[in-house]
Amino acid sequence: MTLPGTKFHIVAQDGYPVNRVYSVDTMVIPAGARYDVLVQGPKAGVSELRTLPYNSGKAGNQFPEATLATVRSEGEPMRPAALATAFAPVDDLAKEAVAARQTVIFTENKAGTLFYINHKQFDHNRIDFRAKLNTVQEWTIKNDSDEVHSFHIHTNDFQVMSINGEPQVNYGLRDTVDVPPRGNMVVRIRFLDYPGKTVLHCHILNHEDEGMMAVLQIDK
Repeated sequence: MTLPGTKFHIVAQDGYPVNRVYSVDTMVIPAGARYDVLVQGPKAGVSELRTLPYNSGKAGNQFPEATLATVRSEGEPMRPAALATAFAPVDDLAKEAVAARQTVIFTENKAGTLFYINHKQFDHNRIDFRAKLNTVQEWTIKNDSDEVHSFHIHTNDFQVMSINGEPQVNYGLRDTVDVPPRGNMVVRIRFLDYPGKTVLHCHILNHEDEGMMAVLQIDK
């Protein structure tokens, strides 16, 4: 997504305020993810809020550029408002003890019609992962396919530690992220709330519907 002539100043990710506002010219929004952004109006004239061409991988989909909205700026220029720079600090799970480590593997069949987590399709009667309340776990999410999959977990959000081995800046917690084709991501999760069953899944809906979902049991 882009709005020529201005930047997106990101103030929240997936409903969580960032600990430090950051600015980008373009942003990719994973399926199911949310961003709160501040935008200062461009110069006088007409601008188009557009999605840019996007390729989700050789086994995925290609999306053309499209105009989402037309933005018109006119009248006397206003003094630019001061932008926020920081919010309340967030937890840094890099400093926490890790109680357990788990691996989540996304795969699919050659036809791209059936999808799996750890080589299994979803079964609501089966528990695939376990965690204990009030502990931190480190999960490695591997995408062993040729298209992007979005990792989404319910109930407790996570900090992205690295993508393809590259450490990531901790702007705050997330609940949905893209895992690149043939790539991997390491996240840490603090299990603070709600003992019982919940789920994790790819948030691309046809992938989820065709099996790419698993059950997490949180124990007291």
